[in-house]
Amino acid sequence: MTSETWGSSSDARRVRIYVSEEDKIGSVPAQHAVVTFLRRNNAAGMTIIRGFEGFGASGRMHTSRLAEVPWDLPVVIEWVDTPARVDELLPELKRMIPAGLITIDRTEVILFATRTIRTVSEAIPVEAVMTKDVVTVRRDTPIHDVVDRMRKHSLRAIPVVDDGIVVGMITNSDLVSRAHLGVRLTLLPSLPPAEQAKQLESLPRRTADEIMSAPPVVVAMNAPLSEAAETMVRRRLKRLPVVDDRGALVGILSRVDLLRTVADFGTTDRRDRPAIGLNGDAPVSTIMREDVPTVHADSPLNEVVQAVVSTRLNRALVVDADRRVLGVVRARSVLERVTPSLRTNLLRSLMQRLPFLRPSADEREIERHAAAHSARDLMDDNVLTVGPNERVRDVVAKMVEGGRKLVAIVDERGCLLGVVDRADMLRGIIEEHE
Repeated sequence: MTSETWGSSSDARRVRIYVSEEDKIGSVPAQHAVVTFLRRNNAAGMTIIRGFEGFGASGRMHTSRLAEVPWDLPVVIEWVDTPARVDELLPELKRMIPAGLITIDRTEVILFATRTIRTVSEAIPVEAVMTKDVVTVRRDTPIHDVVDRMRKHSLRAIPVVDDGIVVGMITNSDLVSRAHLGVRLTLLPSLPPAEQAKQLESLPRRTADEIMSAPPVVVAMNAPLSEAAETMVRRRLKRLPVVDDRGALVGILSRVDLLRTVADFGTTDRRDRPAIGLNGDAPVSTIMREDVPTVHADSPLNEVVQAVVSTRLNRALVVDADRRVLGVVRARSVLERVTPSLRTNLLRSLMQRLPFLRPSADEREIERHAAAHSARDLMDDNVLTVGPNERVRDVVAKMVEGGRKLVAIVDERGCLLGVVDRADMLRGIIEEHE
């Protein structure tokens, strides 16, 4: 979440949690447990306020002024975030608090200016930044149930466990290649409801262990982040199951979790730098690549599709005659807006990275009346652009905080020089320290 997300003035929620210094969640002081929970779940920010005097439902006075009463001062944890994030995290917070008071009220954010993302060092273990609440399936879970669970929780991969031990992973690719799902889950919502149902009905009557990738690539919870980053880059993975000494699943680490920890790495002396992370002051041009597919605003549909499927980016930038960036076209927006007569050929191109077949004469006549038939009709003009000399740590912060997968690098006139995506950033983390 960023000031760009909230804007200069935006609706938000302020949550106040009232506990006592002596309250515990397990063996941990309540306020510390809440801070850890909010930080690990990417809350926007919170503050702990230590009270001077007060009393709660018991009527007992808590004060630092009475020498005969041991200090057990009230503590207020104040958390401000977007309504959606509060709705997501508040139920778990309510279950965590053993005794106390939680209030929530509307507030208005008029400024949200953040610092760059926190520094990371090799000493930080994976468990410090992993996501702990992991949705899983069992070996014998039917594929239909696997897909339902992944759709419900907006997942692109799900671990398979056996008595708590992670034994495999099911990804989007597994569903397509082994369960013969005709469209990636990320593209499925782009289809009309009837076509979505048809795709799901075609799933075979098989179980999770018949389509999972096994054995899974995992990382130990006490492993340094540098080890996890290297594994993800070398294996081209977007996420890693995190396990304890027994191999039991305790969390999951995503590429975004890693990038969120990468920002300022201080000195230019390699000996003093952490083992993970780019030189924060290096220009982003040092890791950008130029193999970005582009189209012009008036490029026809078949050219747009070909550009979108030509690389792993699954998107193409729209530029003018001088290569100034105008927008971006994503696979999903193309699939949503084509006419039904072209959807079969389009799916074939998107799923198999094949050329988009030109429509027949009848299909061309239908398409002539469609609302979207060029890049201009399909593009989103909300593209994150940065200059080539912008520091890497600042670009990482903008990508992660804004939920962006792609950044366009442009010159002072806004003309395209290259791009970086999340995979490029992680690759830079490794290569910088080889």
